[in-house]
Amino acid sequence: MFRTNTRTQHPMMRRSSAPTIAHLLRRIRLPRAGLWRSICAGCLAGVLIMTGIWLWPSHASPASAHSATPSVGADLSAFFGPHLTPRKGGSFGLDHASVHRSTGTPFPYYLRVNYPRESSSVLASSQGDGVSAGGAQLYLTSDTGPVDAAYLRYYIRIPTGFQWVKGGKLPGLYGGTVTSGRKIPNGENGLSTRYMWRAGGAGEVYAYLPTSKEHGTSLGRGDWHWPTGRWACVEQQVTLNDPGTANGKVNVWLDGHQVLAKHSLTFRDADSLNISGLFFSTFFGGGDKTWATPISQHVDFADFVISHNRIGCEG
Repeated sequence: MFRTNTRTQHPMMRRSSAPTIAHLLRRIRLPRAGLWRSICAGCLAGVLIMTGIWLWPSHASPASAHSATPSVGADLSAFFGPHLTPRKGGSFGLDHASVHRSTGTPFPYYLRVNYPRESSSVLASSQGDGVSAGGAQLYLTSDTGPVDAAYLRYYIRIPTGFQWVKGGKLPGLYGGTVTSGRKIPNGENGLSTRYMWRAGGAGEVYAYLPTSKEHGTSLGRGDWHWPTGRWACVEQQVTLNDPGTANGKVNVWLDGHQVLAKHSLTFRDADSLNISGLFFSTFFGGGDKTWATPISQHVDFADFVISHNRIGCEG
């Protein structure tokens, strides 16, 4: 059995920072002054950029974050624990995530993700309508290796008075590399099972399947509503189908009560596609400005567990 639990991790409560060119130049001996110093410094800076020695900090823009290994602060790495490794590519908004101490809960720390005013998805922010990219995203691969079935449990706290707008994404499981962004997997290259909130707080599983059309597939929209003003426990079970047979399953429990059971699903057409780990993905959207939050908001997350077996709210 594999079991990844963030409850026992103890974040260091500090951010790591990456060296800039200015820092690196100060470590290298250059001529003391004058024209030769300026020429040498300029040439060295160019070499560092061209060779990739300049490391981007964690607040890099979404475009750079998508093409580079994510720079994850020490507290964020500790929060997710040693059994979940950030995957190269697909991350953004890590500067919107911060770890805080928790009191009066079974878990000592929680992760707060901010959605700035007038923010939505990366896709919406690329359209030049004055919308920024909000929330945060990070793929985390389990060190236990790929599996055909898994449970994911975590706690979520959505503030009272949260403005839902049209909807937004919440973390789920993933496999492969084609998992989001209106890119439909072909049955061999990806899958994902994030949650969404919809208008009025309606819940659903928003799955990327080979049978999806244009965007993810809504499973069970409105079968439950996300509670606000308190911690809620949400758990999903995903069982991949046997290739050639539509016998995949998704089950969801909210606060220990089953709210969704979807069977006869097709996740894959090849045994080589499996569940890889946690798709930590949360933002408003939606692919245009109509999904953007009108005010700055946040949601809290805690105690992520991945297991072969049912976890429950006391696990």
